[in-house]
Amino acid sequence: MKGGSIEEVDMKQIEIASQGGTTTGRKTGARRLAVNAAFLKDIKDDNQDLKGLLDQIIPITHHQQTATNHWPELITLLSDLRDQLALHFSLEEAYGYFDDAVVSTPELSVTAEVLRSEHPRLFADIRDLADQVTEICSDRPEQVNVFIQRFGAFQRAFEIHEERELKLILDSLDDDLGVGD
Repeated sequence: MKGGSIEEVDMKQIEIASQGGTTTGRKTGARRLAVNAAFLKDIKDDNQDLKGLLDQIIPITHHQQTATNHWPELITLLSDLRDQLALHFSLEEAYGYFDDAVVSTPELSVTAEVLRSEHPRLFADIRDLADQVTEICSDRPEQVNVFIQRFGAFQRAFEIHEERELKLILDSLDDDLGVGD
């Protein structure tokens, strides 16, 4: 980057020309795409931590006996997942990536609001699961199975939510860069 490092430049404004998404320094009718370097690093680190936790939890919760054998570990992992999701949702909302994603398209704005409104429910679900896992007696297979089913429902809902957020961002970039014009 000419004229400074990432640390010196919090927000780098890049003008995207309407033709082919080329970068230009001219004052044209081009839209501006803001890239916050600090946000990108924080969200990348958060996503890696989140993926790491899910990669540990999911295999444990695939079978009742595995969950039973790893119950103390599962308690810790779900507590960590709850904390990580609190950070994850805070980063998404604090850095305004929803706002940046929908500046020019009303349809994307509606989708962004729906996705943002899902954060409290998803967080409440994982908070409840993190609390429930500490109250379940792991030598009672029926309780373990019910818990595993509840976690599976949360996992599916969270994966769908994340896929829809990614689609929102990609749709926003397509619109902003003029893909398909």
